[in-house]
Amino acid sequence: MSISETFRQALSLPNPWIREAKEEGKKALGYFCSYIPEEIMTAAGLLPVRMRAPGCTDTPMGDAYMSPTTCGFTRCVLETASEGGYEFLDGVVASNTCDQVRRLYDNIRFKTPFPYHYFLSLPHTQSPTTLEWFAHELVKFKEDLEEHFQVEIGREKLQEAIKAHNHSRALFERLYDLRKREAPVLSGSEVLRFFLGSVTLPVQTFNAWFQKEIEELEAGEGLSKYRARIMLLGSHLDDPRFIELIEGQGGLVVTDSLCFGNRFFRDPVDETAEPISALAERYLYKIPCPRMSGAQAERIRFVMDQIRDFHVDGVIIQRMKFCPMWWGDAFVLRDELKKAGIPCLELEREYLVSGAGAIKTRVQAFLETLEGR
Repeated sequence: MSISETFRQALSLPNPWIREAKEEGKKALGYFCSYIPEEIMTAAGLLPVRMRAPGCTDTPMGDAYMSPTTCGFTRCVLETASEGGYEFLDGVVASNTCDQVRRLYDNIRFKTPFPYHYFLSLPHTQSPTTLEWFAHELVKFKEDLEEHFQVEIGREKLQEAIKAHNHSRALFERLYDLRKREAPVLSGSEVLRFFLGSVTLPVQTFNAWFQKEIEELEAGEGLSKYRARIMLLGSHLDDPRFIELIEGQGGLVVTDSLCFGNRFFRDPVDETAEPISALAERYLYKIPCPRMSGAQAERIRFVMDQIRDFHVDGVIIQRMKFCPMWWGDAFVLRDELKKAGIPCLELEREYLVSGAGAIKTRVQAFLETLEGR
């Protein structure tokens, strides 16, 4: 089996590596947000698995308990949970990512309880005060894991976990450097598959395979047949088929501002500092998403830097339907891009890929506009 095929198999939940870990007695813990430190779960000897709903096709239970006017991601996760799709998990960790995820967590506890639940409180602002608060919350999370799973999470284990996850980040940094080339080495849909593999495989397994893949890509030829270089940003996106709709029309996604993308791997954890303090600082001050208040200027600067560094021709903002945070942020981003003379297309989508024809038509028209500049 090729390494790329391995990553494709890793997209299912559960996948063969999760099953193998479970057979070996390892506990798996689902989590909802990139602001929740994987390192603490890894240091506890647990397998952190990012919550997704790849097999969801309809949401009658999700609609009933969450309302049809909540985002498709939360409804699909609740639907999958109600159907027993997460029986391989030994617990779930949520946070105040957004109001809809908070309500999803409430419904999961009520409708489909797991053996372990934890709600991690995340600050909405960046300051010395909130950093101290967040570090305290991480200590509470660590202690709760220790008590429930009867493990000890010492400094050495935290440092080992930080080093392993920093290695993943460094590998993604190398991959993104290859995407800056005139002929990028990989499509955006394949890059997303690597990210999805990274949050469903044991970190050491992922690092070993991913390093081999990076080495092959560095020695290989790039992609030269595309119509435009695209930056993709917006809501939670874990379905490579959506990016394939864009790239199938000739728009090559070369960079992003996504949870399964730049916001996932940028900014390594300081390996020389006290582990909990270092984790708190890295996660609180990483590239902010719209859940963070007062950080819009920083988000705009990051987008503009990416456009320059990756030679982007146009930006596509994808908004999941009923995602209020990205509705508001897209409004401001659209204006800032217009002021800078950067072409922008805004697409509303469901969590489940649908309306492919309409998306293709709009992307085709956008690419024609870029080619006419």
